[in-house]
Amino acid sequence: MSTRFTVCTYNVWADSRREEREAPLREFLRFHTPDILCLQELRGWSRELIEEALPTHECVTDDFEGWTVEGNVFWNRELFDCLEYGAEDIGMIEPLRRLFWARLRSGDRTALVSTAHYTWIGNRVEADGGPSPRFEQARRTVEELDRLAEHNEPTLFMGDLNDFAHPIRILREGGLLDSFPALGRFTAPTHPAMPTASGTPQAIDYIMSRGAIRPLTTEVVDFHLGDIAPSDHKPVLATYCLI
Repeated sequence: MSTRFTVCTYNVWADSRREEREAPLREFLRFHTPDILCLQELRGWSRELIEEALPTHECVTDDFEGWTVEGNVFWNRELFDCLEYGAEDIGMIEPLRRLFWARLRSGDRTALVSTAHYTWIGNRVEADGGPSPRFEQARRTVEELDRLAEHNEPTLFMGDLNDFAHPIRILREGGLLDSFPALGRFTAPTHPAMPTASGTPQAIDYIMSRGAIRPLTTEVVDFHLGDIAPSDHKPVLATYCLI
């Protein structure tokens, strides 16, 4: 496997303001071209746009609709082959969301790459005073990664986790270290992406890792074309190396 490669997680905002965002999304991918790209709130049109913008990449194609309208993993086929993939139920309220994963190989090494979109805080259960489903989603993420990963296998988990507190603590206690603290840096806000969206800045998108892998660089990218960002979220971009 290439000892160094770039990784990106991006919530691409479903169908919101689609026509305005197509060009900015295409340009972001053209400028940055991550070797591994994990997506949330994917839709058929955005998947097609990404496939066109990244002609050197492949993604999972499967009959399960969630791979087209929720999440997917793209990888640079010049660096990686996909050995296997899956979509695991980790207690999502949303029917097509899963822990999406792919085992990628380059040379004689493999890496387990996974992504999820945890349930938004504004869901009906929490709005009525009920418990956060993200606690269970974080616990089950760790359980599934424990089951899927081989001993000390380089493992990446990333996505829109819609939280910055206890679910993140649970993931860290499961051995996953997010890219900013791993480099001695403060986690940066990823939502909203101004000027396209507004609201209180929050750090809710993460790239995390464990096993024989470590980050070299990480950033939250403020990208826009004119006054339009590709999404209401900012992408997190990192460079990793195998150890």
